[in-house]
Amino acid sequence: MPERVKEMAHIKASLQCELDPFNPVPEICQVIDAMIANNKLYEESILLGVQEAIEKRQSQLKKGVEQNGAK
Repeated sequence: MPERVKEMAHIKASLQCELDPFNPVPEICQVIDAMIANNKLYEESILLGVQEAIEKRQSQLKKGVEQNGAK
């Protein structure tokens, strides 16, 4: 009788998206919705992470405007 292999199965969940860069807002929203649909237990964490990323980028944009002398 062959010896049992103690290796676990390799399972990979993947979400592939093709986005239209000329229609960014609804495309990004659909990606967020798809990620949440596949990770219901992490919905709040996903939304908070996206919110933090948006706030960070908005801050960077604001600082860039201030550095360029624009108001």
